[in-house]
Amino acid sequence: MGLHRTPKIVFLAVTALCLFITINSYSAEQADVERLVRTITPPISITEEKIEKKDEWFVDAFYEPSDIIQGNSTGHWNEITTLFGYIHKNIHGYFSVSQLERFDKKDYTANFGNYFSFKDYFIHTEVGFGWLVDYIYKFQSIAEYGHRLYKDLFWQIGYTYRGYSLYDTHMVYPGLIYYLGNSYISGNFGATFMESHDTATFGVIKGNFVITDFLQWNMGIAVGERLYDIYNLEARQESGYIIFTGLNIRVYKGISFRVGYSYGTEEPKFIKRSVNFALSTKF
Repeated sequence: MGLHRTPKIVFLAVTALCLFITINSYSAEQADVERLVRTITPPISITEEKIEKKDEWFVDAFYEPSDIIQGNSTGHWNEITTLFGYIHKNIHGYFSVSQLERFDKKDYTANFGNYFSFKDYFIHTEVGFGWLVDYIYKFQSIAEYGHRLYKDLFWQIGYTYRGYSLYDTHMVYPGLIYYLGNSYISGNFGATFMESHDTATFGVIKGNFVITDFLQWNMGIAVGERLYDIYNLEARQESGYIIFTGLNIRVYKGISFRVGYSYGTEEPKFIKRSVNFALSTKF
């Protein structure tokens, strides 16, 4: 599929706008580390000697229903996200819109972003905003950079800023990525800085493994403070963990289906159980 002049101009204009893919969640959730944990995802093509020349459009549809226990209350959190993207050589750009429902409130976000992948390094940027805001950010920006350290081992540094109605948050998360062909294992240690609050820390280990040409498996765990920030307490009073896993199945050429499960908990009393489903199409 060739890149015609008009789509290329539009694509580059969107690229210039972006400083990229995290979407969000919550119910007082100012830190929102959970969503970041899932989206610290390096580009798989970074170790390939030749960058594929084929241009592709792609569409992802994501749905995640969750059961919540928060103190003495129970309820549901749901997320619906649609993502549109374009791949041209080593540039991977996209635009996403999300509806995030927490109990009886619905918030909305939109995000623009890009990955620039090269043989020895990659750059990831994103900018996004929320509207009809009850609990989500009003503005978000992400900047991440990774560079080859030795052979298939890369180091990475990331920074995320989110502006909320009450205060701003800043997240910094250096880490390492080790590639095994098109599979990878990554680890990050991060800190969350919130205005008028103490600093929270967290750690993440995750991996994505290519089992066959049509099947991939991912898994990970995050441990730390303010992964959800439900009760707005001191960081040491809001410690918890998240475990998650999933399968990506290629159904047909350019069509794949993802299914996953996650379990998260945070003190003093918060539990989140989620399943998620996604359908991805390239053309």
